[in-house]
Amino acid sequence: MNVGDPFDWYFDIPVVSRVYFTASFLTTAACALDLVSPFTLYFNYKLIVEKYQVWRLVTNFLFFGNFSLDFMFHMYFLIRYCRLLEDNSFRGRTADFVCLILYGGIAITLIAPFVNVPFMGSA
Repeated sequence: MNVGDPFDWYFDIPVVSRVYFTASFLTTAACALDLVSPFTLYFNYKLIVEKYQVWRLVTNFLFFGNFSLDFMFHMYFLIRYCRLLEDNSFRGRTADFVCLILYGGIAITLIAPFVNVPFMGSA
């Protein structure tokens, strides 16, 4: 791998981590370009139940704020630790890693109505 080649680095990331990273980056880019408002992404139990805005169950995990140093740190830690888990603890068990991510997301979503955290990507 060439040290300066971002395509090799990107495609070297395991598939689940790469999908989560890409979805997070594209969601933040869409908000930065005003294609999507963060107000349509945040977790709001009332809107999910009464208005059937079920996309909020997923999108609140994909938005990490505007492009900034904080966003870069979130992406670094997301890639670093998801990749370590997927490469080491869950090597060859992609479905198990997806189940872990889903279990964590469901647990955080069940707690979310009781705390005031609109975006749970950093939770």
